[in-house]
Amino acid sequence: MMLLPLKQILFALLGGFSLILLVHAEDDQSGFISIDCGRTQNSSYTEKTTGINYISDTGFIDTGESKLVLRYVKDIYQQPYWGVRSFPEGIRNCYKINVTSGDKYLIRASFVYGNYDSKDELPTFLLHLGTDLWDSVKVENVSLFINKELIHVPLRNYIHVCLVNNGSGVPFISALELRRLNITSYQTQIGSLALNRRLDIGQIAPDLKSYRYPKDIYDRFWYPYEDVDNQWLTLDTSFTVDFDKHNSFQPASIVMSTAATSQNPNVPLNLWWDPPIDADDTEYYVYMHFAEIEQLQSNESRMQYITNHGELYRKSFAASYLYTTTIYSRTGLRGGQNFSIIKDDNSTLPPSINGVEVYTLKEFLELETKQEDVEAITNVKSTYEITKNWQGDPCLPLNYSWEGLKCSYPEDDSPRIISLDLSMSGLTGEISHSISNLAMIQTLDLSNNNLTGPIPDFLSQLPDLNVLNLEKNKFTGSLPLGLVERRKNGLLSISLCDNPNLAANESCTTKKKNKSIIPIIGAIAGISTLMLAGAVFFCFCKKKRLHAAIDSKPNPGSVELEQKNRKFTYSEILKITNNRQRVLGKGGFGTVYHGYIDDKTQVAVKLLSPSSSQGLQQFHAEANEGVKAPSTLAQFRKELDLLQWAHRMLSP
Repeated sequence: MMLLPLKQILFALLGGFSLILLVHAEDDQSGFISIDCGRTQNSSYTEKTTGINYISDTGFIDTGESKLVLRYVKDIYQQPYWGVRSFPEGIRNCYKINVTSGDKYLIRASFVYGNYDSKDELPTFLLHLGTDLWDSVKVENVSLFINKELIHVPLRNYIHVCLVNNGSGVPFISALELRRLNITSYQTQIGSLALNRRLDIGQIAPDLKSYRYPKDIYDRFWYPYEDVDNQWLTLDTSFTVDFDKHNSFQPASIVMSTAATSQNPNVPLNLWWDPPIDADDTEYYVYMHFAEIEQLQSNESRMQYITNHGELYRKSFAASYLYTTTIYSRTGLRGGQNFSIIKDDNSTLPPSINGVEVYTLKEFLELETKQEDVEAITNVKSTYEITKNWQGDPCLPLNYSWEGLKCSYPEDDSPRIISLDLSMSGLTGEISHSISNLAMIQTLDLSNNNLTGPIPDFLSQLPDLNVLNLEKNKFTGSLPLGLVERRKNGLLSISLCDNPNLAANESCTTKKKNKSIIPIIGAIAGISTLMLAGAVFFCFCKKKRLHAAIDSKPNPGSVELEQKNRKFTYSEILKITNNRQRVLGKGGFGTVYHGYIDDKTQVAVKLLSPSSSQGLQQFHAEANEGVKAPSTLAQFRKELDLLQWAHRMLSP
């Protein structure tokens, strides 16, 4: 069975590389990105045994702690694995690495625990590529080397590699490496390829070696194949295989210079494996590398064919002398595999094989946030040097969206940012123009900062913006006419209080008799079998009243709950109703929306329409009645004029 034993992995990094990598390849590292995770200083170095140039990860991530592995573990491994970056804080921590969109990359994440925290606690955590799960990382002993590889074509000019805490230990990482591949190699109909195994079949125990760069120009790790039949023999040559690099996969010449063959010409070479117990529908992509490394006489031939589960997989062929022939599956092969390489009847020599690579299909189907929104919010982060854990995709996965952001998730389309809350974030300078590129934003809260300069007119050009909170800053000048007009027409709620250098400034604590928003909450009493519910009422006053309120410097950002002595801002009302997402019905005064207060109390939010046939005074009277705790549900329904709503909200 084709397995990769732990002792084989440890041998590879314990001494195998240092014994065989005596000269550096002539190929440059222009397609390499080699990151030593946890290296404390922003510096670079050349790893002695491989000649690979590594850089610190400080320019790729904002969070985490640098730690060193224990000395005896450090003595085993090459320099990139001497330390780690661990992430004791936050659920998701992400590296952002710039790449070339459309190119094909081998992406490798490596992990050596090395008891860096001196706790001897072996963690399990998740590894994500962007918004999708890549794999699970399970540490089973202190000195284990874990290697996760993925062949992937990025659709954007960057990738995110994220470590996710799933509650089973602190995530960490030792190294991140990217290697640009030939675009014509490792092709699939859809998806990316995760490494299952990559084996140098021609090596047979006890003389085992492992190879990487510079022996392999793409720095692929090749491990010897130990689980062989005792009837197998080894062939080898001192000549270079593929000296002209005609093969698009370009397996390492040293791998191709050895081959396994059978002592008995009539006994096939068998390669087989079972899928994981919990994933018997796994799709495999298999790449078998063949090269004839014996100089055959005119009366000799090595013709062979391949079967899988007894069915013909590849018809009879002969590999060329010192040239690689790669035979691979063009579509995924599901479930366990059982390959046999069989001597053709007309062949004089037994079958042979040099190397094999096996990958599993990874379909990354999660849509990423709209690129325009990602660029805009990333520029906002850079402009204000925001220290929040803003890493990875802003909106996805759903449980990991950035703090202070809310997104919409259209069906079959990319998520969009609809709310940005940077209140009390220590912002300075002017309002970033990048905010103008958040085309779908509805709520913008920049309150309680030290923002200066004029309020920009581009805010009035955001078509869906309906809440703007700029209070308690240091803005100058006056409100742009575009914003004044939208406020006048009831399209935008603006909070401007406590901006001492702004025209028509007022104190946030000033109480005005004329208020444009008046919320009132009333709990339903006498309904012991139902969850606590309530009603929230607020109104948009008629245009004439709203215009007068603007002239008298209102405070629409703070509205008082008179009966309960609570206050609600308009942005809080939108939060309560999830941006007026669920319509319960329409009453005599306007539309009624469903919502929650404190994430547990169900409420209805009734908005007074400017065109309502009933007056503001009556609306207040109805609201006041609503908080007097009617004794029966029927009475409550009648008073609120929400028969349909009550049925829908209180039904299971």
